[in-house]
Amino acid sequence: MAARSRFSTSTVIDSEYLVPWLSAEGPVAYSPTKPPARDYFFQYTWILPGIFNRQVNLREHRYFGSPLKDSARFLFDFWANARRGDGPALQRYCQFGFLSDNELRTPMAAYHHVRDYRDTPGSLLIQHGSYQWVSLEDQPSIPAGEVSLYRGIGQATRFRCLRFRPEELSPANREIWRKYLRVQADMLSDSILSFNTIHDRVKRCETAGLRDGTWVGDELATQAGLDIQSPGFAMDLWHAAQQSYSLERVMGVVKFGPYHLVVKTPLSNIRITTFFAGESEAKIVDPSRISEVQAVGCEVDFALQRNNYPMTPYTSC
Repeated sequence: MAARSRFSTSTVIDSEYLVPWLSAEGPVAYSPTKPPARDYFFQYTWILPGIFNRQVNLREHRYFGSPLKDSARFLFDFWANARRGDGPALQRYCQFGFLSDNELRTPMAAYHHVRDYRDTPGSLLIQHGSYQWVSLEDQPSIPAGEVSLYRGIGQATRFRCLRFRPEELSPANREIWRKYLRVQADMLSDSILSFNTIHDRVKRCETAGLRDGTWVGDELATQAGLDIQSPGFAMDLWHAAQQSYSLERVMGVVKFGPYHLVVKTPLSNIRITTFFAGESEAKIVDPSRISEVQAVGCEVDFALQRNNYPMTPYTSC
């Protein structure tokens, strides 16, 4: 069993909204406009012990979850600016999440921050203990609440992308859709659970200290009554939600390219891994809220969900 935090990590406020911070109330409910007085609250082994692998000594100092304090230096710089009262001026985007019958908005906050060693302006994204810094060049539309996500597919020539309109789903698939949204909302309702489920398929040396590679999200989906193993809407929906994209152009174009996709979607439609997990990963929660797909060197198979299953693939460039 994972160690429990001594502080509340519930992100639910007013019974229906989700904050992007570590908690909706209590000592770890800090934000850039109300920063903590001490660095103690950045020491995740003490305040968020439940995100760590059982082999990790919880007496170790793992600031913001990272085993290397120097790798988190830019976050100490950011919070130092916030303590000087710059938080409100630095804010570029901040929205609470919420759930309705047909839609889920994810909580997210973004703040202007210049990385010292690069002297490059960008945005610092914050979501339930995860941080990602992205350059203004790669993500110019963050103040407008939109991101461009990059996915490289190497030499592959086709990429399958789920598309549907929630209001056009059959009654059976609409029920699957609602269960899916509830699972996602439940995962976002607690910062420890949120952190663990967004990293549950990451398996790298950088994340060895975390509870990575657990696939705990699959367990939660199954417990909620979603059949994610058999062919059907639930499996395709869950598979789409596990597709990893990057907030950095170089990841899609160079590291995992040359063929790649650029997907545009609202900031309120993504979940992010944290900075030391590598590759600036993000995942899309609601495929129906993708506003644009640009394919470079490949084709996209848009799997259109109709009232009756199976899906009808439609090919486009």
